[in-house]
Amino acid sequence: MVSSGDSSATAATRVTELACFRTAFPAEGGTYRMSGGREYTEFSSTVVRVSTEDGTRGYGEASTMGGDYLDGFLESTEATVRRLAPLVLDADPLQAAPLVRMMDRTLIGHFPGKAAIDIAMWDLRGRLLGVPVATLLGGIAQTTVPAFAAVPPGAPEERIAEARRLATRGYLRWQIKVGDAPDRDVADVRAILETVGEGRHYLSCDANCGWTTDDAMRFSRAVADLETYLEQPCASISELALVRAATGRPIIIDEAAKQPRDLLDAIALGCVDGINLKPVRVGGLTKAALMRDIAQSAGLKIAVDEPMGGMLASACVAQLAATVDPRLLLASAFFATNEESFFDERSEAEDGMPTFSHGEISVPTGPGHGVIPDEQSLGDPVFVVDAETV
Repeated sequence: MVSSGDSSATAATRVTELACFRTAFPAEGGTYRMSGGREYTEFSSTVVRVSTEDGTRGYGEASTMGGDYLDGFLESTEATVRRLAPLVLDADPLQAAPLVRMMDRTLIGHFPGKAAIDIAMWDLRGRLLGVPVATLLGGIAQTTVPAFAAVPPGAPEERIAEARRLATRGYLRWQIKVGDAPDRDVADVRAILETVGEGRHYLSCDANCGWTTDDAMRFSRAVADLETYLEQPCASISELALVRAATGRPIIIDEAAKQPRDLLDAIALGCVDGINLKPVRVGGLTKAALMRDIAQSAGLKIAVDEPMGGMLASACVAQLAATVDPRLLLASAFFATNEESFFDERSEAEDGMPTFSHGEISVPTGPGHGVIPDEQSLGDPVFVVDAETV
């Protein structure tokens, strides 16, 4: 069940309990694929719940897709949350940056676990203050945001069928997964674009670090007539700089932008034209908002995404995307198709949940992220930390 909530904040409010849950849902269509032979039949998420003495709760979700995508995996995320939980109980929940700095001083890296905490704390702040997270992150620039559809690798006929299915659902913005054999990728991209038609508004060919610089240049030359971004074609920022200089093709940075300084380095090298911004990858919404501002100041385009997730991740993405300058927002992810596995039930709140219609995602207008999971569907927490257990 998903609902909305409201409360009032006082200066004395403190988090009295942190609970960590583990949940999983199957990949839509049975298998999700990326370059390098990576395949996933199920996705796990870490859900953090923070509670105050008056019963106000905030929730954050972090899915890493597994240890072969981000610098973290389910068990490491949970261990990070457990290690950092005492800091949360000692923090002022209305002050975001001090807690983020303290988490970074306590643990180097381990961003997915930090993200689960930080995202939950933003939800809590919104509920304590009675406003959407987007309001606290800088203001709501748009109440609906464009959604993109990812077309995973596979046999050509499978990819075409999936693209046709997604186009039928109303998607107009596309992220086509590439990154293995450039020649085959070229043929697949052209076939997929023939299928989805000329009504598309945005196209990214996403290699997920799967190419060498030579592969990326060969692909770019072969699609010179297509208007497309290359999304993280190679693993490092220096490789992106080589590809950008040699091809002139606009590049979106993704996996290589783990922290704000990475984005600053890429901008200084002049090798990126946009960023795929994932709060879980960078440690939460606090740093994601900083990287949004850096990108906007440099005139970069922005896609807002997560590795994977359910309704909580969809709501978090929608809140951040709502704050982006509409002229710079490329598209946003929407995972609520996983919601039936992630939640047992759903209820329509008066102030709305993130929904998808005609290629657009509605931004929840309730306090916090605008959604609350049915905890019966989450099951028992993996652990609970409170004042007595610290």
